[in-house]
Amino acid sequence: MNTVLSIIFLLVSLGLLCRPLVNRFARRLLSMPSWRPFVWLNLAIGIGLVIWTSSVPGWGQEIEWIVVFIIGASAIIKGLGLWVFPEWSRSLMENFLARYWLFVLPLSLFYFALAIFLFCLG
Repeated sequence: MNTVLSIIFLLVSLGLLCRPLVNRFARRLLSMPSWRPFVWLNLAIGIGLVIWTSSVPGWGQEIEWIVVFIIGASAIIKGLGLWVFPEWSRSLMENFLARYWLFVLPLSLFYFALAIFLFCLG
């Protein structure tokens, strides 16, 4: 499980550095009249991950299950934030695109470090 998570985080880290890919996805999101499908997708994935993690006995003792739980909880919070504050979320997305490298470099380094950390534990 650690290896799978480390590969996922490594791919996310490298994917963030590909500005045209992220820019195309963000522009597609900004062009959507409503983010409801994206909200429901985030909530479904988040709730699914939290339930899956909570059903594993002793999940709090293993780092990979804690990471999966945090990802699920983050997806739930993101889905609720997009639902409650859609215009603020749009302005955050535009701010993110305007200052792309300022946000992406630390975020990519964080995901890369997390990938290395999980790989070393596995």
